Amino acid sequence: MSLTINADTLPRYQTRVILGMVGVLMLAVSAFFIFNAYSAGKEYIRQQWQVQLERSHQKLRDHVDSTLSYIDFVRQQTETVLKTQVRDEVSQAVSVARAIYAEEQVRNPNNPQAAAQLIREALRDLRFFDGRGYIFIDTVDGECVLLPIMPEAEGRSLYDNRDDTGHYIMRGLLDASREPRGMGFSHYRWYAPDYPDEMREKIAYVESFEPLGWIIGSGDYLYQVEQDLQQQTLKRLQTIRLENHGYMAVLQPEGRILLWPSSPGHEGRSVQALEGEHRDIARWLVEQATPEGRFVNYEWYREGSQEKQEKLALVQRVPEWDWVLVAGIYQDELIASLNQQREQLEAGLYKDLVALLMLLALALVVAMGGALMITRWLRVLMQRYQSEIDSQRDELETRSRELQLAGKVFEASGEGAMISDAKNRIMAVNPAFCRITGYSASEVVGKSPALLSSGRHSQAFFRQMWKVLHAEQRWQGEVWNRRRNGDIYPQWLSITMVSDDQGRPLNYVAMLNDISERKAAEDQVRYLSDFDALTDLPNRRLIRERTKQAISRARQRNEKVALVIIDLDRFKNVNDTLGHGAGDTLLQRMAQRLSSEMRGGAILSRIGGDEFVALLPSAEPQDNLEALVAHCLMQVTRPLNLDDHELVVTASAGVAVFPADGQDFDTLLKNADTALYYAKAQGRNNFQCFTSSMNERVSERLLLESGLRDALKHEEFELYYQPQYDFGRNRLSGCEALIRWNSPQGLVMPDRFIPLAEETGLIIPIGAWVLEQACRQGEIWNRELVEPISIAVNVSAVQFRPALVEEVKGALESTGFDPRQLVLEVTESVLMSDVDSSVRLLEQLRELGIRIALDDFGTGYASLAYLKRFVLDKLKIDRTFIMGIPEDKDDVAITSSIIDIARHLNIMTVAEGVETEAHCEFLRTAGCNIAQGYYFDRPLPAEQFGRRLT
Repeated sequence: MSLTINADTLPRYQTRVILGMVGVLMLAVSAFFIFNAYSAGKEYIRQQWQVQLERSHQKLRDHVDSTLSYIDFVRQQTETVLKTQVRDEVSQAVSVARAIYAEEQVRNPNNPQAAAQLIREALRDLRFFDGRGYIFIDTVDGECVLLPIMPEAEGRSLYDNRDDTGHYIMRGLLDASREPRGMGFSHYRWYAPDYPDEMREKIAYVESFEPLGWIIGSGDYLYQVEQDLQQQTLKRLQTIRLENHGYMAVLQPEGRILLWPSSPGHEGRSVQALEGEHRDIARWLVEQATPEGRFVNYEWYREGSQEKQEKLALVQRVPEWDWVLVAGIYQDELIASLNQQREQLEAGLYKDLVALLMLLALALVVAMGGALMITRWLRVLMQRYQSEIDSQRDELETRSRELQLAGKVFEASGEGAMISDAKNRIMAVNPAFCRITGYSASEVVGKSPALLSSGRHSQAFFRQMWKVLHAEQRWQGEVWNRRRNGDIYPQWLSITMVSDDQGRPLNYVAMLNDISERKAAEDQVRYLSDFDALTDLPNRRLIRERTKQAISRARQRNEKVALVIIDLDRFKNVNDTLGHGAGDTLLQRMAQRLSSEMRGGAILSRIGGDEFVALLPSAEPQDNLEALVAHCLMQVTRPLNLDDHELVVTASAGVAVFPADGQDFDTLLKNADTALYYAKAQGRNNFQCFTSSMNERVSERLLLESGLRDALKHEEFELYYQPQYDFGRNRLSGCEALIRWNSPQGLVMPDRFIPLAEETGLIIPIGAWVLEQACRQGEIWNRELVEPISIAVNVSAVQFRPALVEEVKGALESTGFDPRQLVLEVTESVLMSDVDSSVRLLEQLRELGIRIALDDFGTGYASLAYLKRFVLDKLKIDRTFIMGIPEDKDDVAITSSIIDIARHLNIMTVAEGVETEAHCEFLRTAGCNIAQGYYFDRPLPAEQFGRRLT
C-alpha cells in the first residue's frame, strides 16, 4: 500500500501515529507494572521458600549437633562408668569377705583356711554386668585363689601371665593393690566372651584383703560398656520427634538397622537382609553420609501411611561408633503454605489487570479527542511549511551536486584528511586518515585532534603553530602523533584555515602523511654507518672516531690510551663444522661476554670477521691493564652450548698503548695487530703487548708462511717413519708417519711450521698429502711383507671435521691400502672441544675400518670422565710419563694406571719416548703392548725404514 504525502494527509497520519504511540505506550506501561508485580510475587514466594528451607536445614543441624554432643559426652563417660560399676561390685565382695572372715575368727580362730574356703565359695557364683562379670582372688605373690571362668587355674601362679601387648597382667594387678589406700585400677587386655580368639581392652579394680594376704578384684571390657551406653543412646533417640512427624534413624554402614521409627520391624536386621525399596533407601542414605553431614531430599512413607511424601534429611557419619545418623522431616506442610500464598498472589494480579485495562480504555478516548483538535491546527501549519520547502529544494539540489563532487575527491585522496570546526572538533575524516591513524571515523568525529597527540611536543610548540596558522592561514611541518594502538610515528602535517567574510575561522582542513618508512630508512643508514649489524657493536669507522677523541683528551691530561685486538682462535673451524649460522651466534655470544667486561668508558667494537677491538681510555697501570685483558680472554673460554654442541672457544689478543706504541688510530691498530700475530705464534689463548722487536719476529714469520705456501707445490715435504715395537710378539709391528720440511733455507722441524699451517689453514692440504703418501707407502711395504705393518698418522684440530671422513676414504681407495692397518692419532684437546660431534665423527671413521688412537693421553683434561664415550683402539702414553720410570714413583703410578685402565677397556697401549732398557723392562712387565722411541730407532726416511723392515 502506498501513502500520499501532502499538507492535507500528513496531519491525519500524524494523528494516527500519535494515537498508536499512546496506545502502545499505555499497553507497555500496563504490561510493565503487571510483569513487575508478578515477578515480585514470584520472588517473594521464592524467598519464603528459601527462608523456610534454611530454617528446616538449621533445625535438622541443631538436632544432629545436639545428638553428636550427647554421644560425645556418653563416649567420654564410658571409662568412668565402667570404673564406678566395677569398684562398687568389688567393694561389696570385699565387705562380704570381711564379714565371713570376722564370723569365722570368732567361731574358729585357729583355722584361717576355713574362713578362706567359705569366702571362695561365697564369691564363686557371684555374677553381674548381664552375667559376664565375676570376682577373682589372687595372693600377693601372684597365685590364683579364685577364677570362676577358669577354675583349673586356681592354685597356680599367674605372676608371669602376659597379654598380646607383652604387659604382665598379674604384676599390674599387684601394683594397683600396693597403692597407698591398698586399692586401685589396672588396664590390660584379655579374651572377651564374644571374641574367644581375640584379646580386648579391659579395666580391673582390686582391693587388698590383708587378713589372708589376698587381693580381691573384678573387671569388665570397655567395648561391652560402650555397647550398653549405645543402647541407652538409641532408646533416647527413639523418643525424639522433629516437627510433627519427623524422627531420627540410626544405621550402620556395613551392619544393622539400629533405629528406624517409621519401620520398627526392620530394627536389628542387616541392611542386606532388607527387601526392595527399604534396602535401596538404606543403602542410598549410607552412601550420602559424610563426617561433616549432608542434606538430601527424597520421598518416603510417613508413619502409619502407605503414600510417599517429600522429605528433607541430614545424614552424617559418627566414625567413633560407626553409625550413620539420619534426621528427617516431611515438607508437605511447608509446600501447602507456599501454595496458598501463590494462589492469593495470582488473584491480586488478576484484579490489577482488570483495573489497568479500564484505565487504558479511558486514556485512549481522551487521546483521540485531543488528537482531532491538533490535526486541524497542524494542517494549516503544514501548508505554509510546504511552500517554503518547495522554494529551497532547487537550491539544495544544486549544492548537493557540488558536495558530491568534493566528497569524492575527499574520499579518494591518498593523503589523510581531517576537517574540524571553529572549536577544533573533528567533523569528518577520509579513509586514508583511518588507515594511517587506526581510528574509525565514528571514533574521532566530535572529538578534539588532541587524541592523536604523542606527548613529544611542548606547549610552546603548539602555541607557535597556532600563531602561524592564524597569521598566515596555513601551517605545515613534521610532527609526532600516536596511532590508535599506541604506536608513535612521524607525520608530515599541513593545516589550512577556512574563514568567513570577517576573517573568523569556520573550519580547519588538515592533510597528513605517514613518513615512518622514510624516517626509519634514514635512521638505518645512520646506524649502519656507525654500528656492526650482527653484534650491534661500534664498527671500524665509529671506533676510529672514538679513538681520535680519546687520544685528544689523553694528550691534554697526559694520560694513556690502550687499543686491544681480540681474535677468536680457529673460528673458521666453527663455520666449517657447524655452519655460518652457528658462527654468527658464536660472535654474538662473545660480543655479549666481552661487552660486560668494559668499564669506565671502555668501548668494544667489531671491525670484521672474528676480530674485536677494545678501546680503553685513561688506560690503567700496566699490571691492571694486563689483568683486564687476561680476564676478558678467560670470559671467552667459558664453555657454551651452541646448537646442542658444548664448545670451548679460546682467543688471542694484542695490545698497543698510546703514546708509546703509536700517535694515531691506524698506528695503534697496526701495532696491536702485530702483537696479536705474535700471540698466535705463541700457541694461541694468550695475549701480547706490542714491543718494537715484534716487527722483526713477525717479518720472519711472514717469510716462513710464504715459504710454507710454496712447499707443497715444490715437493719440499718428506715423510719420516718411527718404528713401533710389539712387546707381545717381539717384533716391529708398525710405525708413526712424521712430516719434515726440506726448505731451501734448511730443514724446518714440525714444531715451527705445523702451528703456522693450522693458523693459516694450510694444514688441510698438507694433512691430505701426508695421509695419502703414508697410505701409498704402506701399501708398497705390505705387498712384500708376510705380516703387514700398521701406519699411524696424526690428525690436527683443524683437520678433525666432517670432511675428514671423505678424505680418509679417498686416500684408502686411491692407494689400495688396507684400512685395518691405518691408525689415526687424535689428541685429547681435539676431542674435548666438542664431545658430541667428536663421538659422531669417530664412529663414522671407524665404519671405514680404520683404527683410532688417543695421542698424549693423560696430559689433557676430563680424560677418565669421557674415555668410555669415545670409540678407541689405542692409548698413547705421553713421553712425559715415560721419562721418569722406574725411578719416579709418580710416573710409575700414572703409567701403571693408564695401562690398567686400557686393559680393562680392551684398548691397546702405546708408550712414546722409550729411550732406555729400564723403560722397556718396566713397560713389558706392566703389560704395555707397543713402544716407540730412540731406544728402538729415530724417525727414518722411507728408504731406510724399508731396509729395516727387510
